[in-house]
Amino acid sequence: MPLPKFLHKAAELVACAMFACVFVVFLLKIVMRYAAGDALAWADEVSTVLFVWMIFWTNAFIVPDRHQIAFDLLYRHLPPAGRRVIAALRLLLVGGLFAWSLPGVVDYLRFLWRERTPVLQWRLDLAYACFGMFVAAVVVRSAWHLVALARANWRDEVKI
Repeated sequence: MPLPKFLHKAAELVACAMFACVFVVFLLKIVMRYAAGDALAWADEVSTVLFVWMIFWTNAFIVPDRHQIAFDLLYRHLPPAGRRVIAALRLLLVGGLFAWSLPGVVDYLRFLWRERTPVLQWRLDLAYACFGMFVAAVVVRSAWHLVALARANWRDEVKI
């Protein structure tokens, strides 16, 4: 499901801001280590959490399915009707597995409120909430593409 243009742009800006923060924290850590002789313990933690958020945020809201890794040796050689069947099976499999796992993911994230990061004492449910958003986004996107696939003309080329 493509996001509306302004939401897609906002998601890109958030990802860029996270990347910029990782870069600044990384540079600050280097400067403090070599110029001041002081290692910043919190910098590793901030960089790690931001990096995890960047990965799942971009895969949930920015990177389209067609840019994901795919094993399409057989798929490329099928006629449009065969591609449609394979695309529907893939969407059902991936979307179904992620939908099946979503309650467990949410339950585990709810459990993590008790745990904290070692240095900054951030709650781990907040640090890893991006994974729940990613799983939910995959489910919604798979359902959206299945509906679009069902509505499209059977002989048209599949573009998911």
